[in-house]
Amino acid sequence: MYKSLRILVLALLVLTTVLPAAWAAEKNSGNTEIQVSGSHQEEITPDIAYINVGTLTEAETVTAAQTKNAEVSERVRSQLEALGIKSEYIKTANYSVTPLYKNDDNGKRLPTVKGYQVNNSIIVTANADKAGEVVDTALNAGANQVNSIRFGKRAEGDVKNAALAQAVRDALSKADAIASALNKRVVKVTSVSENGINLQSPEVSTRLYAKADSLGTPISAGLLTLSANVQVTVELD
Repeated sequence: MYKSLRILVLALLVLTTVLPAAWAAEKNSGNTEIQVSGSHQEEITPDIAYINVGTLTEAETVTAAQTKNAEVSERVRSQLEALGIKSEYIKTANYSVTPLYKNDDNGKRLPTVKGYQVNNSIIVTANADKAGEVVDTALNAGANQVNSIRFGKRAEGDVKNAALAQAVRDALSKADAIASALNKRVVKVTSVSENGINLQSPEVSTRLYAKADSLGTPISAGLLTLSANVQVTVELD
């Protein structure tokens, strides 16, 4: 019985020694692991515009300044909706009331309020080719500020995902080239990490206070720059 027990113990010791070594040998079977980067960049045509326009009014009292502002702002909204912009695509971006102080002869501000300024700005979402028409309509309705115009892509998530896929293909192509030079082949992708994806949109920053002329405001959207970068680790055999 003791002899059988010793044999069993010895067998267990052999197994605990041999198996980890076998597993290690299988894991480190001579395969090479490399890390490659992949990138993709392209220019795409924007199909959406975000136009920030505002109305700035001043009066001696808060109520008077607000009333003047409300009248103009409502007219701006009404004219934009008549243009075909749905109300849900006209959102308030900023509303502020600021006291205006008197200055002495030297330009130093005095603690005396001489009036109030009300600033009401909205962001209008429209088709990219309608940006100039939106600006003209808002200005002719009484708005006196065009704060910014930014262009983008409606299906932004889809175009970003497509760029990431292209970046991965670029990385795998590099991995195949390296493997070929080493007389090996890619057998497995062990990890993939995103190193950044960016849709750079041109932005027009300007301030317009005069009414648009009859010729209209020409606004060119230009092109968007889409870029994606990834890091891929593969195993070669």
